Amino acid sequence: SLRRPLGVWADLRAFVRLTRVACSARPDIIHTHMAKAGCLGRLAGLAYNRWGSGRGRRAVLVHTFHGHVLDGYFSAWQSAVFVRIERWLARHTDCLIAVSPAIREALLEKGIGRPEQWRVIRLGLDLADLARLPLPESGTSVRFGMVGRLVPIKNPGLFLEAVRQAVERRNGPLRGVIVGDGPLRNHLEDEVRRLGLEEIVRFTGWQQDLRTVYGELDAACLTSWNEGTPVALIEAMAAGRAVVATDVGGVRDLLDDDSAQSPPITKGGFRVAARGVLVQPGDAKGLSAALTALAGNPDLRRRLGVAARASVISQYAQERLTADMAELYGSLQHKEEA
Repeated sequence: SLRRPLGVWADLRAFVRLTRVACSARPDIIHTHMAKAGCLGRLAGLAYNRWGSGRGRRAVLVHTFHGHVLDGYFSAWQSAVFVRIERWLARHTDCLIAVSPAIREALLEKGIGRPEQWRVIRLGLDLADLARLPLPESGTSVRFGMVGRLVPIKNPGLFLEAVRQAVERRNGPLRGVIVGDGPLRNHLEDEVRRLGLEEIVRFTGWQQDLRTVYGELDAACLTSWNEGTPVALIEAMAAGRAVVATDVGGVRDLLDDDSAQSPPITKGGFRVAARGVLVQPGDAKGLSAALTALAGNPDLRRRLGVAARASVISQYAQERLTADMAELYGSLQHKEEA
Protein backbone atom coordinates (compact mmCIF):
# COMPACT_ATOMS: atom_id res chain seq x y z
CA SER A 1 0.00 0.00 0.00
CA LEU A 2 3.04 2.34 0.16
CA ARG A 3 3.00 3.84 -3.33
CA ARG A 4 4.53 6.89 -5.01
CA PRO A 5 1.23 8.64 -5.98
CA LEU A 6 -0.84 10.36 -3.30
CA GLY A 7 -3.89 8.31 -2.29
CA VAL A 8 -5.83 8.79 0.93
CA TRP A 9 -6.85 5.19 1.55
CA ALA A 10 -3.61 3.59 0.37
CA ASP A 11 -1.59 6.04 2.46
CA LEU A 12 -3.78 5.43 5.52
CA ARG A 13 -3.32 1.66 5.15
CA ALA A 14 0.45 2.14 4.85
CA PHE A 15 0.50 4.31 8.00
CA VAL A 16 -1.46 1.70 9.99
CA ARG A 17 0.76 -1.15 8.81
CA LEU A 18 3.96 0.81 9.57
CA THR A 19 2.69 1.60 13.06
CA ARG A 20 1.94 -2.09 13.63
CA VAL A 21 5.45 -3.01 12.45
CA ALA A 22 6.94 -0.53 14.93
CA CYS A 23 4.83 -1.84 17.80
CA SER A 24 5.85 -5.39 16.96
CA ALA A 25 9.55 -4.76 16.39
CA ARG A 26 10.00 -2.20 19.21
CA PRO A 27 12.90 -0.45 17.42
CA ASP A 28 15.48 1.75 19.07
CA ILE A 29 15.79 3.85 15.89
CA ILE A 30 13.35 4.47 13.05
CA HIS A 31 15.26 5.76 10.02
CA THR A 32 13.22 6.89 7.01
CA HIS A 33 14.11 7.88 3.46
CA MET A 34 12.37 9.61 0.54
CA ALA A 35 9.35 11.96 0.61
CA LYS A 36 6.26 9.76 0.90
CA ALA A 37 7.93 6.99 2.91
CA GLY A 38 9.65 9.58 5.10
CA CYS A 39 6.35 11.27 5.93
CA LEU A 40 4.38 8.12 6.69
CA GLY A 41 7.30 6.44 8.46
CA ARG A 42 7.84 9.38 10.80
CA LEU A 43 4.13 9.70 11.50
CA ALA A 44 4.11 6.02 12.39
CA GLY A 45 7.14 6.61 14.62
CA LEU A 46 5.37 9.47 16.39
CA ALA A 47 2.29 7.31 16.92
CA TYR A 48 4.47 4.49 18.25
CA ASN A 49 6.28 6.81 20.68
CA ARG A 50 3.12 8.52 21.94
CA TRP A 51 0.49 5.79 22.05
CA GLY A 52 2.22 2.50 21.30
CA SER A 53 4.78 0.39 23.07
CA GLY A 54 7.37 3.14 22.59
CA ARG A 55 5.93 5.06 25.54
CA GLY A 56 8.30 3.26 27.89
CA ARG A 57 11.35 3.55 25.59
CA ARG A 58 10.85 5.86 22.63
CA ALA A 59 12.39 5.24 19.24
CA VAL A 60 14.81 7.86 17.91
CA LEU A 61 13.49 9.30 14.63
CA VAL A 62 15.99 9.89 11.81
CA HIS A 63 15.28 11.00 8.25
CA THR A 64 17.61 11.21 5.23
CA PHE A 65 17.05 13.69 2.41
CA HIS A 66 18.62 12.28 -0.76
CA GLY A 67 17.35 15.41 -2.48
CA HIS A 68 13.92 16.96 -2.25
CA VAL A 69 10.76 17.38 -4.32
CA LEU A 70 10.10 20.94 -3.18
CA ASP A 71 11.37 22.54 -6.41
CA GLY A 72 10.49 21.54 -9.94
CA TYR A 73 8.09 18.69 -9.26
CA PHE A 74 4.81 20.36 -8.29
CA SER A 75 2.91 23.61 -8.70
CA ALA A 76 3.78 26.57 -6.48
CA TRP A 77 0.88 26.04 -4.07
CA GLN A 78 1.53 22.31 -3.80
CA SER A 79 5.21 22.94 -3.09
CA ALA A 80 4.25 25.45 -0.39
CA VAL A 81 2.03 22.84 1.28
CA PHE A 82 4.79 20.22 1.19
CA VAL A 83 7.29 22.69 2.65
CA ARG A 84 4.93 23.27 5.62
CA ILE A 85 4.55 19.52 6.10
CA GLU A 86 8.32 19.01 6.05
CA ARG A 87 8.81 21.85 8.55
CA TRP A 88 6.34 20.22 10.94
CA LEU A 89 7.89 16.79 10.52
CA ALA A 90 11.38 18.22 11.09
CA ARG A 91 10.31 19.64 14.44
CA HIS A 92 9.40 16.10 15.53
CA THR A 93 12.49 14.38 14.09
CA ASP A 94 15.60 13.84 16.22
CA CYS A 95 18.16 13.91 13.42
CA LEU A 96 18.03 15.09 9.81
CA ILE A 97 20.59 13.82 7.30
CA ALA A 98 21.52 15.36 3.95
CA VAL A 99 23.64 13.52 1.42
CA SER A 100 25.43 16.74 0.45
CA PRO A 101 26.08 20.18 1.98
CA ALA A 102 24.09 21.82 -0.83
CA ILE A 103 20.95 19.86 0.08
CA ARG A 104 21.30 20.77 3.75
CA GLU A 105 21.68 24.47 2.93
CA ALA A 106 18.76 24.45 0.49
CA LEU A 107 16.44 22.87 3.07
CA LEU A 108 17.59 25.14 5.88
CA GLU A 109 16.80 28.10 3.63
CA LYS A 110 13.25 26.75 3.38
CA GLY A 111 13.00 26.66 7.17
CA ILE A 112 13.19 22.88 7.44
CA GLY A 113 14.95 21.85 10.63
CA ARG A 114 17.43 23.66 12.84
CA PRO A 115 21.18 23.72 12.07
CA GLU A 116 21.99 21.54 15.08
CA GLN A 117 19.61 18.82 13.84
CA TRP A 118 21.46 18.33 10.58
CA ARG A 119 24.25 15.94 9.65
CA VAL A 120 25.85 15.55 6.22
CA ILE A 121 26.51 11.89 5.42
CA ARG A 122 27.45 11.25 1.82
CA LEU A 123 26.19 8.28 -0.16
CA GLY A 124 28.12 5.03 -0.08
CA LEU A 125 28.15 2.69 -3.08
CA ASP A 126 29.88 -0.47 -4.25
CA LEU A 127 32.20 1.11 -6.80
CA ALA A 128 34.93 -1.54 -6.96
CA ASP A 129 34.03 -2.95 -10.39
CA LEU A 130 33.70 0.48 -11.97
CA ALA A 131 37.00 1.61 -10.45
CA ARG A 132 38.77 -1.22 -12.29
CA LEU A 133 37.57 -0.11 -15.72
CA PRO A 134 40.38 1.14 -17.97
CA LEU A 135 40.22 4.81 -18.85
CA PRO A 136 38.75 5.54 -22.30
CA GLU A 137 41.20 5.50 -25.18
CA SER A 138 41.58 8.62 -27.28
CA GLY A 139 39.81 8.24 -30.60
CA THR A 140 38.17 10.20 -33.37
CA SER A 141 34.66 9.16 -32.31
CA VAL A 142 33.66 10.47 -28.87
CA ARG A 143 30.66 8.87 -27.17
CA PHE A 144 28.65 10.90 -24.68
CA GLY A 145 26.11 9.09 -22.53
CA MET A 146 23.14 10.05 -20.41
CA VAL A 147 22.13 7.46 -17.82
CA GLY A 148 18.86 7.71 -15.89
CA ARG A 149 15.08 7.87 -15.86
CA LEU A 150 13.49 9.53 -18.88
CA VAL A 151 11.23 11.87 -16.94
CA PRO A 152 10.69 15.66 -17.09
CA ILE A 153 12.81 16.53 -14.03
CA LYS A 154 15.83 14.90 -15.73
CA ASN A 155 15.32 17.10 -18.83
CA PRO A 156 16.68 14.57 -21.35
CA GLY A 157 15.54 16.74 -24.27
CA LEU A 158 18.37 19.12 -23.36
CA PHE A 159 20.87 16.35 -24.12
CA LEU A 160 19.43 15.84 -27.60
CA GLU A 161 19.44 19.53 -28.48
CA ALA A 162 23.00 19.93 -27.19
CA VAL A 163 24.17 16.91 -29.18
CA ARG A 164 22.55 18.38 -32.32
CA GLN A 165 24.35 21.69 -31.84
CA ALA A 166 27.65 19.97 -31.00
CA VAL A 167 27.45 17.80 -34.14
CA GLU A 168 27.01 20.96 -36.20
CA ARG A 169 30.03 22.59 -34.51
CA ARG A 170 32.46 19.69 -34.56
CA ASN A 171 34.29 18.26 -37.56
CA GLY A 172 35.02 14.85 -36.07
CA PRO A 173 32.31 12.26 -35.26
CA LEU A 174 30.39 12.61 -32.01
CA ARG A 175 27.85 10.09 -30.71
CA GLY A 176 25.15 10.11 -28.04
CA VAL A 177 23.86 7.17 -25.98
CA ILE A 178 20.76 7.31 -23.76
CA VAL A 179 20.69 4.53 -21.14
CA GLY A 180 17.41 4.16 -19.26
CA ASP A 181 13.69 4.30 -19.86
CA GLY A 182 10.60 6.17 -18.77
CA PRO A 183 7.45 7.94 -19.93
CA LEU A 184 9.39 10.35 -22.20
CA ARG A 185 11.02 7.59 -24.26
CA ASN A 186 8.61 7.70 -27.22
CA HIS A 187 8.68 11.50 -27.33
CA LEU A 188 12.49 11.50 -27.27
CA GLU A 189 12.68 8.94 -30.07
CA ASP A 190 10.38 11.18 -32.14
CA GLU A 191 12.63 14.13 -31.31
CA VAL A 192 15.70 12.22 -32.51
CA ARG A 193 14.01 11.72 -35.88
CA ARG A 194 12.89 15.35 -36.03
CA LEU A 195 16.42 16.57 -35.34
CA GLY A 196 17.94 14.17 -37.87
CA LEU A 197 20.00 12.36 -35.22
CA GLU A 198 19.05 8.77 -36.10
CA GLU A 199 22.67 7.91 -36.96
CA ILE A 200 24.05 9.85 -34.00
CA VAL A 201 21.93 8.93 -30.93
CA ARG A 202 20.83 5.48 -29.82
CA PHE A 203 18.63 4.25 -26.96
CA THR A 204 19.62 1.16 -24.99
CA GLY A 205 16.80 0.96 -22.41
CA TRP A 206 17.63 -0.17 -18.89
CA GLN A 207 20.91 -2.05 -18.52
CA GLN A 208 22.07 -4.23 -15.62
CA ASP A 209 25.81 -4.40 -16.36
CA LEU A 210 27.25 -1.03 -15.37
CA ARG A 211 30.76 -1.99 -16.47
CA THR A 212 29.48 -2.46 -20.00
CA VAL A 213 27.44 0.76 -19.89
CA TYR A 214 30.33 2.97 -18.85
CA GLY A 215 32.92 0.93 -20.72
CA GLU A 216 31.26 2.03 -23.96
CA LEU A 217 31.27 5.74 -23.05
CA ASP A 218 34.00 8.37 -23.25
CA ALA A 219 32.10 10.91 -21.13
CA ALA A 220 28.80 11.20 -19.28
CA CYS A 221 26.17 13.94 -19.09
CA LEU A 222 23.60 14.96 -16.52
CA THR A 223 20.93 17.45 -17.62
CA SER A 224 18.54 17.59 -14.64
CA TRP A 225 16.55 20.56 -13.37
CA ASN A 226 16.91 19.30 -9.79
CA GLU A 227 19.11 16.69 -8.11
CA GLY A 228 20.27 15.53 -4.73
CA THR A 229 23.54 13.64 -5.11
CA PRO A 230 23.06 11.81 -8.42
CA VAL A 231 24.14 8.18 -8.27
CA ALA A 232 24.61 7.98 -12.05
CA LEU A 233 27.15 10.80 -11.85
CA ILE A 234 29.06 9.06 -9.04
CA GLU A 235 29.12 5.83 -11.08
CA ALA A 236 30.43 7.63 -14.16
CA MET A 237 33.13 9.31 -12.08
CA ALA A 238 34.15 5.99 -10.51
CA ALA A 239 34.47 4.61 -14.03
CA GLY A 240 36.97 7.37 -14.80
CA ARG A 241 34.71 9.12 -17.30
CA ALA A 242 34.77 12.87 -17.67
CA VAL A 243 31.37 14.33 -16.77
CA VAL A 244 29.46 17.44 -17.78
CA ALA A 245 26.44 18.34 -15.68
CA THR A 246 23.94 21.06 -14.92
CA ASP A 247 24.82 23.02 -11.79
CA VAL A 248 21.90 21.88 -9.59
CA GLY A 249 21.49 20.39 -6.10
CA GLY A 250 24.52 18.50 -4.88
CA VAL A 251 26.23 18.32 -8.30
CA ARG A 252 28.68 21.13 -7.53
CA ASP A 253 29.71 19.39 -4.30
CA LEU A 254 30.69 16.40 -6.42
CA LEU A 255 32.62 18.28 -9.09
CA ASP A 256 34.10 21.34 -7.42
CA ASP A 257 36.48 21.97 -4.52
CA ASP A 258 35.65 25.50 -3.40
CA SER A 259 32.17 26.06 -4.77
CA ALA A 260 31.53 29.18 -2.68
CA GLN A 261 34.46 31.01 -4.29
CA SER A 262 33.91 29.73 -7.83
CA PRO A 263 32.97 32.24 -10.52
CA PRO A 264 29.42 32.14 -11.91
CA ILE A 265 28.71 30.17 -15.06
CA THR A 266 27.74 32.38 -17.97
CA LYS A 267 24.71 31.68 -20.15
CA GLY A 268 25.86 29.86 -23.25
CA GLY A 269 29.13 28.96 -21.58
CA PHE A 270 30.55 26.41 -19.16
CA ARG A 271 33.08 26.13 -16.37
CA VAL A 272 35.72 23.43 -16.02
CA ALA A 273 35.75 22.50 -12.34
CA ALA A 274 38.20 20.26 -10.49
CA ARG A 275 36.44 17.00 -11.43
CA GLY A 276 34.03 17.83 -14.25
CA VAL A 277 32.34 20.51 -16.31
CA LEU A 278 29.39 22.58 -15.08
CA VAL A 279 26.72 24.34 -17.16
CA GLN A 280 23.60 26.29 -16.29
CA PRO A 281 20.40 24.21 -16.05
CA GLY A 282 18.37 24.27 -19.26
CA ASP A 283 21.19 25.86 -21.29
CA ALA A 284 21.49 23.90 -24.54
CA LYS A 285 24.08 26.28 -25.98
CA GLY A 286 26.27 25.99 -22.89
CA LEU A 287 25.97 22.21 -22.78
CA SER A 288 26.76 22.02 -26.49
CA ALA A 289 29.87 24.15 -25.98
CA ALA A 290 30.98 21.87 -23.14
CA LEU A 291 30.46 18.73 -25.23
CA THR A 292 32.41 20.27 -28.10
CA ALA A 293 35.28 21.26 -25.81
CA LEU A 294 35.49 17.79 -24.26
CA ALA A 295 35.18 16.04 -27.60
CA GLY A 296 38.12 18.01 -28.99
CA ASN A 297 40.40 17.64 -25.97
CA PRO A 298 41.27 14.04 -24.99
CA ASP A 299 43.83 15.26 -22.43
CA LEU A 300 41.13 17.23 -20.61
CA ARG A 301 38.79 14.22 -20.63
CA ARG A 302 41.51 12.05 -19.16
CA ARG A 303 42.53 14.59 -16.52
CA LEU A 304 38.95 15.07 -15.34
CA GLY A 305 38.28 11.33 -15.38
CA VAL A 306 41.33 10.56 -13.23
CA ALA A 307 40.46 13.29 -10.72
CA ALA A 308 36.81 12.24 -10.60
CA ARG A 309 37.67 8.59 -9.95
CA ALA A 310 40.10 9.39 -7.13
CA SER A 311 37.55 11.66 -5.44
CA VAL A 312 34.53 9.37 -5.41
CA ILE A 313 36.47 6.23 -4.52
CA SER A 314 37.75 7.94 -1.38
CA GLN A 315 34.51 9.71 -0.41
CA TYR A 316 31.63 7.51 -1.62
CA ALA A 317 32.70 3.94 -0.84
CA GLN A 318 30.13 1.78 0.94
CA GLU A 319 32.56 0.99 3.77
CA ARG A 320 32.75 4.69 4.65
CA LEU A 321 28.94 4.95 4.71
CA THR A 322 28.66 1.93 7.00
CA ALA A 323 31.18 3.43 9.44
CA ASP A 324 29.46 6.84 9.37
CA MET A 325 26.03 5.36 10.06
CA ALA A 326 27.30 3.14 12.86
CA GLU A 327 28.90 6.16 14.51
CA LEU A 328 25.71 8.24 14.14
CA TYR A 329 23.42 5.52 15.51
CA GLY A 330 25.74 5.00 18.46
CA SER A 331 25.81 8.70 19.29
CA LEU A 332 22.03 9.01 19.03
CA GLN A 333 21.49 6.03 21.29
CA HIS A 334 24.00 7.34 23.82
CA LYS A 335 22.28 10.73 23.82
CA GLU A 336 18.85 9.13 24.28
CA GLU A 337 20.03 6.97 27.18
CA ALA A 338 21.66 9.97 28.86
